[in-house]
Amino acid sequence: MAGPKILIIDDDKALVALLVHELRGAGYQVLAAVDPVQGLMSAKRDAPALVLLDLVMPAGGGMPLLEKLVFGGTARVVVMTASSDPKLEAEAKSHGAAGFLRKPVAPGALKALVEELVGPPGSEEE
Repeated sequence: MAGPKILIIDDDKALVALLVHELRGAGYQVLAAVDPVQGLMSAKRDAPALVLLDLVMPAGGGMPLLEKLVFGGTARVVVMTASSDPKLEAEAKSHGAAGFLRKPVAPGALKALVEELVGPPGSEEE
């Protein structure tokens, strides 16, 4: 049985490849989108249990996309950012983020947060 479905929305293709590798290796189903429009469409179509969302992308994204995902009932969302703004985590959580990760994302911290939010691989009921 495959683990819960996770969608990564980030324009950094190298980071996406690393996160996909780590999470698939851990037993999760992983989808990826490289821009906010593609990400929102995938979230609606594929119904992931969790979305890993980069806040800063050239094609937009950020808090408006976070709100669409959260308040649209699409999935729980973990925000990822390279920003060092200390207020950003509180702002993201006030907009409904279930978690917050600073880039570069440590694989161990990522897996621990994913497991905390959606359960271990193989926990999704079919």
